[in-house]
Amino acid sequence: MSTPSEDESANTDVAADAMKDQLRKDVASWREGRSEGSSRDATELSVAVARAIVPPTTARMKRAKPVVAEAKPVTSEKKPFGMSYDGTSRADYIKLMISRGAR
Repeated sequence: MSTPSEDESANTDVAADAMKDQLRKDVASWREGRSEGSSRDATELSVAVARAIVPPTTARMKRAKPVVAEAKPVTSEKKPFGMSYDGTSRADYIKLMISRGAR
């Protein structure tokens, strides 16, 4: 591991000092802004905001009725889902299993 040379450490110190100066300037400007804002009259800050009084209502909110989807008529053209056992029908598969002795 190499140690930093004199030039590198001097550059680092100069950069750190520049950052510190910039931070000091930022803090000073921030403090000026804060002190200007706090010098407002106390009467400006102590004025209460007038709120509108809304009397309670006795009316109830109506619930929205759920949307009912229209029922589609069932056509006899389409068969319900049926599982295929290696290309054979359910009835053929049951016959095969019975012939094998399965319950």
